[in-house]
Amino acid sequence: MLNKRFRPLLLLLLLLLLGLAGIWQIARSAARELDSATHNLVQQGLEQELLRQRRQLATNLADYALWNDMAIHVNALQPDLAWLNDNLTPSIYHNLGVQLALLIDKERGVLLGRQHGVLAGDPGRLLPLSPAQWQLLLRNADRYAAANQYGQPFSQLLQYNALNPQSGQPETRLLMLSLQRISPEDPQQLPGPVPRYLLFARHLDSNLLQQIATSYGLPSLTLNFGASNPAVEEVLPLKNNSGQNLAYLSWPTQSPGQALLQRVLPQSLILLSTVLLLGLLVLRTARRLQQRQQQQAERQRQQGQVLQQLVSLRHDDQQELDDYLAEMLPLLAQTLAISRVSVWQFSNDRKELQCLAGINTLTGERLGGEVLDESQHGDYLQALQADRYLASSQTQDDPRLLSLRHYLYSRGVTALLDASIMVGGMHQGVLCAESQTPRREWQPDEIDFMCAAANVIALVMESRARLHAEGELYRQFYYDRFTGLPNRTRLQMQLDELVQQRQHSGQREAQPVGCMMLAVEGLANINELFGRDNGDLVIRELGRRLEGSIGNGEMVARSADNRFALQLLGQDEEQLSRRVDDITTLLAKPLEVQGQPLFLRLSVGLAIYPHDCDEAEAILENAEAALLLSRESPGSWVRFHPDINSNWRRRNRLQADLRQAVARGELLLNYQPYVSLKSGKVAGAEALVRWLHPELGLISPVDFIPLAEESGVIHALGEWVLQEGIRHAAQWRQQYLSSFVISINVSLLQLEDARFAEVVAAILATHHLPGEALELEVTEGLALRNTPAIDSNLQLLRALGIAIAIDDFGTGYASFSYLRRFPVEKLKIDKQFLDHVPENDSSSNLVRMIVAMGHTLGASVTGEGIENIQQARFLAQHGCDYAQGYLISKPLPANALEQFLAAARPLQLQP
Repeated sequence: MLNKRFRPLLLLLLLLLLGLAGIWQIARSAARELDSATHNLVQQGLEQELLRQRRQLATNLADYALWNDMAIHVNALQPDLAWLNDNLTPSIYHNLGVQLALLIDKERGVLLGRQHGVLAGDPGRLLPLSPAQWQLLLRNADRYAAANQYGQPFSQLLQYNALNPQSGQPETRLLMLSLQRISPEDPQQLPGPVPRYLLFARHLDSNLLQQIATSYGLPSLTLNFGASNPAVEEVLPLKNNSGQNLAYLSWPTQSPGQALLQRVLPQSLILLSTVLLLGLLVLRTARRLQQRQQQQAERQRQQGQVLQQLVSLRHDDQQELDDYLAEMLPLLAQTLAISRVSVWQFSNDRKELQCLAGINTLTGERLGGEVLDESQHGDYLQALQADRYLASSQTQDDPRLLSLRHYLYSRGVTALLDASIMVGGMHQGVLCAESQTPRREWQPDEIDFMCAAANVIALVMESRARLHAEGELYRQFYYDRFTGLPNRTRLQMQLDELVQQRQHSGQREAQPVGCMMLAVEGLANINELFGRDNGDLVIRELGRRLEGSIGNGEMVARSADNRFALQLLGQDEEQLSRRVDDITTLLAKPLEVQGQPLFLRLSVGLAIYPHDCDEAEAILENAEAALLLSRESPGSWVRFHPDINSNWRRRNRLQADLRQAVARGELLLNYQPYVSLKSGKVAGAEALVRWLHPELGLISPVDFIPLAEESGVIHALGEWVLQEGIRHAAQWRQQYLSSFVISINVSLLQLEDARFAEVVAAILATHHLPGEALELEVTEGLALRNTPAIDSNLQLLRALGIAIAIDDFGTGYASFSYLRRFPVEKLKIDKQFLDHVPENDSSSNLVRMIVAMGHTLGASVTGEGIENIQQARFLAQHGCDYAQGYLISKPLPANALEQFLAAARPLQLQP
């Protein structure tokens, strides 16, 4: 019969074999499914990619074929081929990937063509098709257009024969083409007397196939016009619109499932061998663990009895500590089976550790009086205070005990176990167990026993701890309990002492004192991302780094939750600046949080005594002011200078006063009129907001508009401007100019308010002003802030008849392609483009282009900043619609604009 010891191993082996067999069958099935899925996925991906290429080609064709100007110029009796050549530029090859572009007349054939962006001299040879083939293509395009309500072009794959330009031999080619009759965008407009067609095509050449193969991770992709070998290649048939096979795409057969299976087999064998070895190891370990548990249970029973004796040995609070230790130490040595046990106590300043009592059970020697000071044993003392206990099984190799090697070697100590004696939450002393047995391993129950014994000693020593209560209160008042660093009050005391020393010694200028203030930006985000505990660890680690960066006579303090302050010393300002550079470089090194590096974003400010202030409290305040300014200059620290305080005070005051400016009636509107360049008469005016501060005078919008957007006041301010501007416009339309239009600037933040269009509609209704009398000006930044709220507001505003104008056009983000899909009613050319018009040819050409572009988009164009009649006449000559600037009038108060409207004369635009 099989030995009972081997039965678990045999059962484990059988289970493993069955499991591996099942896994192998599952792996083989999964490999076949993976190969099949890979083939289907690649085939579907290639089909979708070819379909996407054709759709993209059709979309690009539609942008040109459905175009009012194209229909007018090309569908005429005599097509304007020069115009078409200017608009069908070589850029279609580079930007749109159109290799072949043809203009086709049903009767006359191909009239114009570009191949690879180059204009062909004989366009009819670019696509050598028979007349019957051409007629069939055109009929299919017309039929597709009649059945397609969305206006998409006819598209298909086409196979044809052509001569190879390099070899001169005939070859078969395959291309994707899109064909569409040229028509106007407006379905109500006639297409022209002679409808013609536009064709865009792209060859399935080696470049396109290599691009598709790379995107799908294929080594190669080949176009064949004959059958392929299915044993070594996978094939995708390419069909025309009638379902006829034109060609085949082929690529090398891939079998990732079989490759994976070949890798799994040897690994499975290795796994089986490993598991068998682990099974043997588990059985052996289980037996040893059972023995250790029995030994541990016996030790814990003895330890419990000894702890009861230790408690019973304590008579009362008046018992002398030495007497108590003399009775308890032999019990501890006997229970732990060691020769040396001792109790040590920290001095008040935590820089010395003195042996109160100890015993060597081998010699009967009583220990005591020995002192370990920080200057010689700093590593050991720091290790003692870092944790609840210190356990070392190889004292000669332990880095925490480097300075203690001589002490341990001379006494034959090979293993050390120290348990902290905590009184009032502070390290009061240490209970030390020293073993002379080589390779003595401290068991967890022995560590717990030592910590429990240390707690009993702490109860006895608690009466002495009362003597340190005053010192503890001092720490609570002047130190941060979380990091152990001095707090802001303690740092203030230190700065006061340094300043007084220099002032009383008459060496005020001898050695400057720096105060460096730093803040951890985004601490709330760190807490949210990694958890509050990890955020606390970040603050502690930052405090430790800062402590390691200071020297004698300097101090690190925690000033607030996310702020630290450093008092630094230096020979001069330059040395202090270098110190700040060194510290910021040190702090730039990443911290490790949850196994990943975390780079802290810090704001840092520096103030120096006596150069920046005469009082210690002012040093901290100035450092904080510099810190706030550094947040506006990320990546660099800021040195305090006197302008910081005045600038920040003015900024904060303006932001606070701006909240009351509307209610106090401190805002006013000026109006700058603009004229029509067709008639020279006034067409409207732009409302410009001004802030007349009761103490600071007139404040520029450049200063207060950004503050309004930051603080959210922009919504109330903007609504006031709309109320005033629309109210005045309604009056002036009745009294002076019935077609008067008021232009009002709006912030993108206003457009992002879901209620903005409703507010505008309500104000218009209140003052009985029609929507066409209002024009809202926005910046080109609208192109980057295309949100659902903005889209909804713009739709509602246009429904009211309100025009949208792009202010300062050409200085922002808008582009021709964007504005074609995002129409506006007016473009305002920025003054910088008109300053050198008409004397500068380059500037003049640019302005002419912008005017033409605006008209192409169906928008009117205004020239801003017009200062002389030559500029106005130049704009009028080249079709610009409106002019605004000092030539017409500077911005005027409402009453002055009324006088201007009453006395206005047409601008003389003719020389």
